[in-house]
Amino acid sequence: MDKKTLIVSGCSWTDPNQLSEDINVSNNIVHNYNRWPNILADKLNMTLINYGKIASGNEYICSSLIDNITPMNEKKRNNIGLVIVAWSEAKRTDFEYRKNKNDYYVNGLFSTRDKNRYNKDYIWDSVLYTDPLRGDMFYKVKHSIRYMYLLQTFLKFNNIPYKMVQAIPLQKLSNLGTEFNLDFAFGSSQRASQIQNLDIVQNNFNKELSSALVDFQLCRLIDKNNFIGWPTLMQLGGYSLYDNLNKKTDFISDLTTFTEYRKDNHPNQNGHNKIANIILNNINTST
Repeated sequence: MDKKTLIVSGCSWTDPNQLSEDINVSNNIVHNYNRWPNILADKLNMTLINYGKIASGNEYICSSLIDNITPMNEKKRNNIGLVIVAWSEAKRTDFEYRKNKNDYYVNGLFSTRDKNRYNKDYIWDSVLYTDPLRGDMFYKVKHSIRYMYLLQTFLKFNNIPYKMVQAIPLQKLSNLGTEFNLDFAFGSSQRASQIQNLDIVQNNFNKELSSALVDFQLCRLIDKNNFIGWPTLMQLGGYSLYDNLNKKTDFISDLTTFTEYRKDNHPNQNGHNKIANIILNNINTST
């Protein structure tokens, strides 16, 4: 019988095609990292399918798995040994476009994107900050938790083993501050002070969000046994993968000189090793 299949999805922390964002670190170095999905596939003796996509949000992550698992025949579905979901930031908003030569917007701007993604007829893109006209960050976090519950229900209904984990903190705010004041999105002079005080704003938001989520019923329905670090917020006793990495040794910029402001927030080889071990240890202790 064929080896069991390991299916993963996530954002750039999962994407095998992630490039370097540090001008001092070459793409060749980054391409040669043995990334955590590959490490897990080797250790579990499984065949890897990776739908991780740079800059993606949680709608893409959820959709990429449901879209690909749903059409599988019974034999392929029964051969799934494990699904691992590495969720991204809540503030990201995903869009899907159909490739259409008669649509100038899609054909002109997005025709070269996602050539190697799971559906050649469609293109995914995203914005990386919260649009204040489409809900605040409280809404965006709840929106992501709904995707988590939807995917959890889908996987359990199909009797598919899975583990979820939060890669980047779910509640991470945008430097633009657009979640709190529309003026910041249009070049307000207050933007500089907002960036300087982002840590304070983020800390206050974390406290408010933690209180709000206590009363959000879906939070209680997420299966803690299958979600590593749930409820992800440190204020509620959870954690993300980002929280578990050493910010001085587990990020790309440390391959040169570590500074106060990291040039790249993506895991280096040490970081990928640690992520794989976190997930593997959780799998071993729950079986």
